[in-house]
Amino acid sequence: MSFEAEVLLARLRARASKLLGPTLLLGLAAFLFGFLSPKTTEPWQAIALDSICGMIVLFGFAVPLLRYLTAWTDVTSSRVVSRSGLFGQNFREISLAEVQRVELTGGLITIHVLGQEVLEIRSLPKAKLVAQEISQLTAKSSLGAK
Repeated sequence: MSFEAEVLLARLRARASKLLGPTLLLGLAAFLFGFLSPKTTEPWQAIALDSICGMIVLFGFAVPLLRYLTAWTDVTSSRVVSRSGLFGQNFREISLAEVQRVELTGGLITIHVLGQEVLEIRSLPKAKLVAQEISQLTAKSSLGAK
């Protein structure tokens, strides 16, 4: 049994390019508001424009931004922790000693675990390097457990 402290090696997030669409929607809402706001003559038109632009900002930008900021994968010296979903509702923790194999297909890293369902990690930058490092950590932890 080892009494070494667990060390956080990396905190990985999905590619920031996932925020390109939401950022374009934010720009669209700002353009619509700035362009159409002076042209509204009736109070109901101003209310409708404010509501539409507000909904675009809320559901097109703020929610995807929160999903992006609350999802990450931590790789430590003894486990892999994946957290995703709005406000981190999907939480998964895997001990490196239980990992059977790590596969990389395209940008998808699949971690097969003894007696559990697989963990899939998507959209990471430098996915090949991350998969290699997790494989090396798995080999080290399985040697240390024996």
